[in-house]
Amino acid sequence: MKTESMSVKTAMVCLLVVLITSCSEKKEQAFPAPLAPVGTEHWVYNEEISDEFQGTTIDTTKWFNYNPTWIGRQPSLFRPENVRVEGGQLILTGKREQVADAPEGYHTFTSAAVQSKKKVLYGFFEIKCRPMNSALSSAFWLYVQDSIKQEEIDIFEICGRHDSLPDFPYTYYATSHYMLKTYGLHISDHVAHHSEVPWAERTLVAGLKWTRDELVWYVDGQEIRRRKNDFWHSPETINFDSEAFPTWWGLPSDTDHGGEFQIEYFRYWSDENPEKAHTIFMNDMR
Repeated sequence: MKTESMSVKTAMVCLLVVLITSCSEKKEQAFPAPLAPVGTEHWVYNEEISDEFQGTTIDTTKWFNYNPTWIGRQPSLFRPENVRVEGGQLILTGKREQVADAPEGYHTFTSAAVQSKKKVLYGFFEIKCRPMNSALSSAFWLYVQDSIKQEEIDIFEICGRHDSLPDFPYTYYATSHYMLKTYGLHISDHVAHHSEVPWAERTLVAGLKWTRDELVWYVDGQEIRRRKNDFWHSPETINFDSEAFPTWWGLPSDTDHGGEFQIEYFRYWSDENPEKAHTIFMNDMR
């Protein structure tokens, strides 16, 4: 009986050690809340929306590993298989490949899309990333749409490689769209921000400040564009994706087989009460 009692005690001690070690490891893996960017110091870091991509799989409480309402721009097909979390990064892969059961119009390339499960209204959005070395795009954007309208804020769209139009790999497009579908109205404007080296050959930090009054785009902490917020006052989804753009910069060349869009983190700060700001704005509009 004494031996059996000691075995039980030993087992309990071992279990306690395992639990303590496990808790300690989890505590070490936790990330301190990053400081809010300059100009938003009083804003609150939101862990429910942000992601440091430290696991081995995508966090399905935060993200879809596809776009729930769109399968991609033809001919490239979004595939969940092209999304993974590895080495502390979210990785979206573009490939030159045929998919046997692809829908009509989709061929030659597959790509990837990740969309947030929650919509957000206003805030500061930031990622650290390396764009894909391919004419399949690398993009970070916000949008919401219904049968009447679409609101869209493209924090960036980048063509990481182009064999015949050499300016594209150096150009960072910061764009805003507003579409009233029932009236055929499409308001669109952008700024083309240039780098001294191709964007796919460097790691960058991209940011957007979105308030009821204005939109401000940043690259590596430097403001590159500012515009009045005329239209963007609905909660929007957060999106990362890679697309083919046959009518913009064209499809990848025969030697371009795709690549990886690598994202080290996504961070989101918001005003303590963005819904209050939205309510005030709507009242002002009456």
